[in-house]
Amino acid sequence: MSPEPRDDRVEYESDEYGETEVAEDTAAHRENEISRITGIIWLLFGILEVTIGMRVVLKLLAANPDNSFASFIYRIARVFVWPFFGLVAEPTSNGSVFEVSSIIAMIVYLLIAWGITRLIYLVMKPSRVRQVRRVNRH
Repeated sequence: MSPEPRDDRVEYESDEYGETEVAEDTAAHRENEISRITGIIWLLFGILEVTIGMRVVLKLLAANPDNSFASFIYRIARVFVWPFFGLVAEPTSNGSVFEVSSIIAMIVYLLIAWGITRLIYLVMKPSRVRQVRRVNRH
């Protein structure tokens, strides 16, 4: 899970000259960027996981491949599952197929998503020292 967005700007009323002092927390700004990027990555991989999961369920239920919805899911998910075909045996019974290779693909893609988000965090994370920049505005 990504952390809650943080305020990266704080305005202070100022002195008798009517100036407003603005403090920008660059670390909070960076954490907000990381949150947005990792959120997008998790969304995209989540859509992929749901699509492959629907393929697993449809194959398990022996869904009609001539049905337009089932055909659409099979075509889309096949692109992402094909590297795993033939990896292990696929148990079948009365037209129903338990696609172990699709489940393996889901696990691999989950690990890839986790690895990418951790890498982004490690590369982009702000330092422990907060950097605050003060700007005087008239």
